[in-house]
Amino acid sequence: MSDQSEPREPVVHGTLMAGFAQACVNLNIVAGRRATALLADIDMGRWFPLAKWMEIEQMVGESYANVEPIRLKLGIEMMTLWYHHGPGKALIHRGADFLHFQTGSHGIASVIRGPREVVGSFDLEEFDSARGHAVIRSSTPFDKTIERGVLIGG
Repeated sequence: MSDQSEPREPVVHGTLMAGFAQACVNLNIVAGRRATALLADIDMGRWFPLAKWMEIEQMVGESYANVEPIRLKLGIEMMTLWYHHGPGKALIHRGADFLHFQTGSHGIASVIRGPREVVGSFDLEEFDSARGHAVIRSSTPFDKTIERGVLIGG
């Protein structure tokens, strides 16, 4: 698939998968052999079916009785890795920069592709820098607690 074409089925970029995998390692999150097998051989230059991402998210959920704090930490850690080991430092200088990046064509749109009715959107609906207030509306298929962690981590 070229970088410009829209796939018929939703896909996520390998960097997102690798970031999730590394966050799991860094946080000592254990989701069993099935998770290890799913996360093995992640090529950061490839696109993967969204179904594979959803299966991994589901496995983490099934592995813990109280999974919400873990999902939140995963999102935060994914953004910490992106900032310190990816392009984050060069692109982001303030929290507002991150909000605009994440909700623009460079953020979420850079890691998920497919029909809009399936991949949804991540939109900055309100932004008031004087009050330090923002409202983001997400219709993506990603777990909302992980997304909240991404925003906190950014």
